[in-house]
Amino acid sequence: MTDIIKDLSTEKTVNGIHIPKRPKIKQGAFQIYTGEGKGKSTASLGLMLRALGSGMHVYYVRMLKPRWKTGELKLCPENFHPNLTFRNVPHYWALCVSKTIPEDVKTMTEKMKPEMEDLQQKVKSGKYDMIIADEINYCIFRGLLPLKKAIQIVDDRPKNVELVFTGRHAHPELVARADLVTEMKKIKHHFDQGIRARIGVEF
Repeated sequence: MTDIIKDLSTEKTVNGIHIPKRPKIKQGAFQIYTGEGKGKSTASLGLMLRALGSGMHVYYVRMLKPRWKTGELKLCPENFHPNLTFRNVPHYWALCVSKTIPEDVKTMTEKMKPEMEDLQQKVKSGKYDMIIADEINYCIFRGLLPLKKAIQIVDDRPKNVELVFTGRHAHPELVARADLVTEMKKIKHHFDQGIRARIGVEF
């Protein structure tokens, strides 16, 4: 369990939002949420909200998500919370729903290159207590992001940073480095019954 010691700052209110004292994290962890079942991104959003409610500073980056505005995007504009940086990376949704690599994967790979550099800088910056990279596992699996760079980010992260990776097909080398790995297993899914994605539940 993450060890928290004495608070760093005083409580305050910003734009009507109560901001608790920022805790000093003594020991962070590396978490992975993977598997074929539903709930990986949902779990990471829950972590984000819990961290913000505890006064932590959070960087949340979404990769390979739909182009339309999902519920969390509507809730998290730039001014949603002063302690949150929420980024939606340009993406190709076809990479998530197709088993084949589209012809434009090379273009997408080039677009994604700066994202790993940016993520690495965010981890090293000391500005954030928790950093969540949603769908990064799948990006690595499909060859959009380099595994070597992801391993470097994990290995070089400050010990007080909580790092969270989500997405299917988590690489074994990342799993070996993780402090916590949760695999979402699909037992049943309403998609298999022909029920389509629903607003407020799937997006």
